[in-house]
Amino acid sequence: MRPLRIAFSDFCNVVRPEDVDFLRPIKASRAVEFLDFGDADLLFYSDFGERHWEFKGLKVYMTGENMLPDFGQCDLAFTPFESPDEPRAVRMPYYAQILPSLGSLVRPTDYDARALLAREKFCSFVASNPRGPERNAFFRALLRRKPVDSAGRHFNTTGSRLTDKHAFLLGYRMNLAFENTRSTGYVTEKLVEPLLAGCVPIYWGAPDVTRDFNPDCMINVADFPDFDTAIDHILTVDADPAARLAILSAPPFRGNVEPACLAPSYMADHIIKLIDSGAKPGRRTYRHRRLREHVYGSSLRQSWVSVKCRIDGLAWRLGLRS
Repeated sequence: MRPLRIAFSDFCNVVRPEDVDFLRPIKASRAVEFLDFGDADLLFYSDFGERHWEFKGLKVYMTGENMLPDFGQCDLAFTPFESPDEPRAVRMPYYAQILPSLGSLVRPTDYDARALLAREKFCSFVASNPRGPERNAFFRALLRRKPVDSAGRHFNTTGSRLTDKHAFLLGYRMNLAFENTRSTGYVTEKLVEPLLAGCVPIYWGAPDVTRDFNPDCMINVADFPDFDTAIDHILTVDADPAARLAILSAPPFRGNVEPACLAPSYMADHIIKLIDSGAKPGRRTYRHRRLREHVYGSSLRQSWVSVKCRIDGLAWRLGLRS
């Protein structure tokens, strides 16, 4: 049997095949070669370029961004979304793509969170991307009620550059963990990082976040009628060690079991099925895509949201912080 010839294109960073976890189960069942773009049988591509338009073989789209699959451009898609009527759309949240390298959220039977109650600092926040209007508004609203330490490039209050986010979070009781946009399936590192660091996540984002995550392990801002009510609850919990301990003790995953999408074979099984099916490349209909285009709608609205958020960031840097 001829080796499966694989290539990668249009990822934000250079992909080293030996570091790609989902390829290990594939290599265990067949010979795999990693070739240049033009000689491959199967191409994996993402959102950061359009070189993949030139590829004529089978294509697999992979993204952790808040993007819908487009089957005019690919034959299989791993995105935060799934569709019961579309077997080519495979749910793969971004948190599941990065969590294996960060650690485990499965709690041992003897897990004891009481030591976390001794932390002296209230709430941390880390953001570099200003394009999150809900995140911006909530940060400002919470800051008016109680000081929040912001260590990212956006809304920085520490006066220094962050070098180690995990180490930074270890000093805080809570962490403001807002996604930049709200869509089904879009759960990123924003939630898992405070959980790994022993902070209470103040979460806003995916409406189905509790599909994989235990609702008791976070404060979900979407559970409240407005930001002010959510902040009232946050401050009440922060002042009550027993309430904080209950959240910190809750297993992050439902049933304290890793979701299926974290299994090494999860992606590999779908890829092997595509290869073994003898499928031919679908008919291509290429178009330029904007990141998070389905969230913002028109390019004009997306530009307007971006401009407003950048103005908000500029106002902050000029000292307008009320």
